[in-house]
Amino acid sequence: MCSYGQLRLPALLTLMSLVFSVSCSDDRSSMTAPSPQTGGAINSDAGLFALITQTQPFGTYAAFPNLDVNAAGSLNGTGPHVPIVRVRMNARALDALQNGKLPSAASFPDGSVIFKEIITSSGDANVYAVMYKDRGNPLAGNGWLWAEYRPNGSTAFSVTSRGSACTGCHSLSDGPRNDFVRIFERQR
Repeated sequence: MCSYGQLRLPALLTLMSLVFSVSCSDDRSSMTAPSPQTGGAINSDAGLFALITQTQPFGTYAAFPNLDVNAAGSLNGTGPHVPIVRVRMNARALDALQNGKLPSAASFPDGSVIFKEIITSSGDANVYAVMYKDRGNPLAGNGWLWAEYRPNGSTAFSVTSRGSACTGCHSLSDGPRNDFVRIFERQR
């Protein structure tokens, strides 16, 4: 026959396990970067950086089609991302293209990522410029979250700025026709 103390310990351990698992599951959900596909929204620089480095690592993205691997110079007189850029896109963005181009009057679907590495003349990436499509996000400017990061994860330009330093140049030339993705203007 079991004593009262022997029954209490397993019940207490079960209760503690349940409380621990619930509190940990809540913490884990805030550590991963939610996306429109999972019903969440990116609401911080850390969330977007986690998306491009952990959830959907940019190293798995495809090279932007019909573009030199490392493009150099300014684009129609604008050049915040110089001297060299390497541009990639996630599968969701790539799937929106037809023959390497965005169809007329189309836009990228939510969850698309355009990722640009700004490379120094010595060949090192020193900035990651990121566009993340999320039309319903209150941090979006022209339907995109805009951010820049250093490779160590520190923020150079915050998503909370709503693209204020980006949308001016991305609204030039063919930008609006290509959903504000100006790299199409460099295609071969």
